[in-house]
Amino acid sequence: MVNKLNIVYSQANSEDELDIFNLLKELGGDRSEFDVTKFYVAKDDNNLVGCIRAKVFDNGCLELSSLAVDKKYQKRGIGTKLVEELLVKEITRPIFILTELNKKNFYKKFGFNIVEPSNLPDEFKKEYERIVSLPFAKNLQVIAMMIE
Repeated sequence: MVNKLNIVYSQANSEDELDIFNLLKELGGDRSEFDVTKFYVAKDDNNLVGCIRAKVFDNGCLELSSLAVDKKYQKRGIGTKLVEELLVKEITRPIFILTELNKKNFYKKFGFNIVEPSNLPDEFKKEYERIVSLPFAKNLQVIAMMIE
């Protein structure tokens, strides 16, 4: 358990790339179409402890993805602050997210609402179909959510 925190939130830079990739790999996060410039990070005394990404699709559709917080730092508000940072800095709306049903209340507190897959923009609908077809998602209840 980590006691005293000195968390700084910022846009990622090239020096963060390997740390982000490794954190996502360790926690099973989405590493597809990896572009470090699309990430925001949380650092404790310059050590990367969390990240989140604004993934942009060809049609301009924006997805909040790759939210990950080091296990030693979880349940300390870092994930919440990362989502807040992304929502303030990324002004494009709507923003979509794919998540597990059991995490819907976490995202609802930011204003996200569940969207039926049939109502998603075509580009994001393809992403939804890709995710739910992956082996790890077979036993999950994946939902789409949106904030306007």
